[in-house]
Amino acid sequence: MLSRRESLERAGPLNSAQALWSGPQALPWAMLMIGCAIGIIAPEITKRFAAWPFVLALLIFGMPHGAADWMVQARLTGEKVFARQLVGFANYLGLMLACTLFLVWQPGVFALFFLGLTIFHFGMADATALRIDADGSFARWSFVLGRGLLLLATVFAMSPEAAWAPFALIAEAFAWKQTMWMPDLMHLQKLSWLGLIAGAGFAIAGAIARWRCGRARKACFDLIEHALVAMLAVFADPLFAVGMFFLGVHAYRHTRRLACTRMVIEPPPAPASFVCRLARVHGMSLPLMVPTVLCLIPICLLLGPFNAHTLAVAGIVFYMITTLPHHLLGLRLPRPDLAPII
Repeated sequence: MLSRRESLERAGPLNSAQALWSGPQALPWAMLMIGCAIGIIAPEITKRFAAWPFVLALLIFGMPHGAADWMVQARLTGEKVFARQLVGFANYLGLMLACTLFLVWQPGVFALFFLGLTIFHFGMADATALRIDADGSFARWSFVLGRGLLLLATVFAMSPEAAWAPFALIAEAFAWKQTMWMPDLMHLQKLSWLGLIAGAGFAIAGAIARWRCGRARKACFDLIEHALVAMLAVFADPLFAVGMFFLGVHAYRHTRRLACTRMVIEPPPAPASFVCRLARVHGMSLPLMVPTVLCLIPICLLLGPFNAHTLAVAGIVFYMITTLPHHLLGLRLPRPDLAPII
C-alpha cells in the first residue's frame, strides 16, 4: 500500500481542471447546485428535460460505472483468460437472471425492493467516498440512511405520482397477469414522509457523531451536501432529481474510486493524469457496454415509442436488474491507493 505522499508523487501535480474533477465534493456539489438552481428558478425545465440526466448517464459515468464490473471482477480474481472470467462472472449473471425473473413476476414488489436497496447503495457509496467509515459505525450508518432517504423518500413524499411513473410504465410493459400487486400511492406517500423525517434525523445524528470525532469541518460539509440533495428532490422533477444525483454524484464517485484503485486499473501503469484514469475506467466498461446497449433496444421497444423518456426508463430497467450484483461486487473493492486519495 502506498503512503499518501508516495501516491501524490506518483500521480504528479494536478492542474486546476484536474482538481475540479478529482475532488470528492467539487463536481458532485456543482451538479447538485445546478440541479437545485434550475428546480427553484425554472421547475418546468426539469419536467421538460426530466429524462436527460439518465440519457447522458448511459454514456457518461452512469452505465459505464456498472459496465466496468466485468473487468473489475476479473482484476479482483486475477483471471486473464476469457473462459475463466466468464465462469468467475457466473454469480453476477445468475443474480441478474434472478432479478429479471422477479421483475417480470411482480414488478411492483420488485420496484420497492429496488428502491430500498438503492437507499443503501447510494448512501454506502457516498459514505465510502467521503471516508465516513473512519469515524465509526454509528456515523457511517447514520450518514448512509440519511443520504439515501433524503433523496428517494423526498421525491416520493413531494410527487408520488411522478416519482412512481417510470415504475408504472415498467409494470405495464412487463405485465403478463392481472393479479400483480401494485402499491397504493397515498400510502406510499405517507410512508415516504416518515422516511424523509427519519432521513433528516439520521443526517443530523451522523454529523454530530463526526463532530464529536473532531471532524467539525467535514460534519458541516456533510450537512451542506445533505441539504443540497434534499433541495434537489423537493424542487426538481423526481426523474430529473434522481438522474442528476445518479449522474453527478453516485456514478461519478464510483468511477473516481475505480480510477484511484491500482488493482482495478493496472496493468499497464496508471497514468499520472486523473482525467486519463477516468477515461481508462470508461474504456474498461466497453466489453459489457456493447451487450448492454443491445439489451436496451428491445426494452425501449417494449416500453413504447422511442424517445428520451423511454430510453431513460429502459436504463432504469437495466439498473433494477443489475444493482444487487453491482452492489455486492462493490463491497469487495479495496481502498483507493492512487492519488488523489479521498
